Amino acid sequence: MKEHEIFYLLYKLAKRGAHERSIWLSTASLAEDLNLSPKTVSRKLIELEALGFIRRRVGNKGQYVSMTNKGVMYLRTLYEELKSLAWEGPEELSLRGKVFKGLGEGAYYVSLKHYRREFLSKLGFEPFPGTLNLLLDEEGVKRRRLLDLLPGITIKGFKDGIREYGSAKAFKALIANRLEGAVLLIDRTHYGPEVIEVISPFNLRRTLNLKDGDCVSLRVFLIARP
Repeated sequence: MKEHEIFYLLYKLAKRGAHERSIWLSTASLAEDLNLSPKTVSRKLIELEALGFIRRRVGNKGQYVSMTNKGVMYLRTLYEELKSLAWEGPEELSLRGKVFKGLGEGAYYVSLKHYRREFLSKLGFEPFPGTLNLLLDEEGVKRRRLLDLLPGITIKGFKDGIREYGSAKAFKALIANRLEGAVLLIDRTHYGPEVIEVISPFNLRRTLNLKDGDCVSLRVFLIARP
């Protein structure tokens, strides 16, 4: 289970009081809250239990769930960490990074028909064929962790009969305080957490007259904007 899934599930359970007591839980109700299928939610609860974050007692019509000390401490630790990030507000995160030349794969993947449909449908634009790669500083890497924990906008992967293409999650962003775009967190990537990949309907290097080593600011929107 991915870290943002653990965080979000524990958060939803805590909102129902599972951090303080054993609560009766309807899988269907939680599934509706998470916009997932009941079958998926059941599997994720089993995984949470196996990881030691919750305890479950299953009955005929539902189950009783409580968070373990490990689960409570996990949320508390993340809460303190997120407070220390001091982002701009509950809906926005500021990042800054230096431009660098990537591996050249961005143009290929962004140009694939499936991904372009996903971007248009989920983000509202078709991106220029390529990604702008930004190298974050130490503080930026800490701030980026918030994006790892939040669900974001899902960009689905696909199979073409020959190979499987991975999924990603995206957050809409304002680049250099004036151009629309999005940051991508790609499931299968060669880069570490110090790198953010940015897409936009504009050729960002040309439009912003960027060269390697230039700094670019991002306003990343944590809640989906219309």
